[in-house]
Amino acid sequence: MSSLIFDTFKILLTALVIFAVAQLSQRDTLLAAVLASIPLVSVLAMMWMNQDGATSEEIIMFSRDIVWLVLPSLLLFIVMPELIERGWNFYPALGSGLCATVIGYFLMIELMNKFQSIS
Repeated sequence: MSSLIFDTFKILLTALVIFAVAQLSQRDTLLAAVLASIPLVSVLAMMWMNQDGATSEEIIMFSRDIVWLVLPSLLLFIVMPELIERGWNFYPALGSGLCATVIGYFLMIELMNKFQSIS
């Protein structure tokens, strides 16, 4: 039962962070962007990993893998606004940005595998 309560807490806290960013973006986009850019999901994930008994090595590898995977995630924030500025509608631009990001992830994972830095 204790595990169910803790899992529920984790879900609620994570949802609260996302909700806070969405609400804040209606009032102050820069502050919302700052909050969204903080690696809250990564921090929460590492906290949950630690709480669930992950080893230091697992947390270290998780952190290092994130560093490399941040790079392709930036493609969304480059491609989407560029397409919107060129007259694309929001959802097609978002979809294209997400596709570019997914392709970037696959390429980065292949690169990481090649250099054996991925766990």
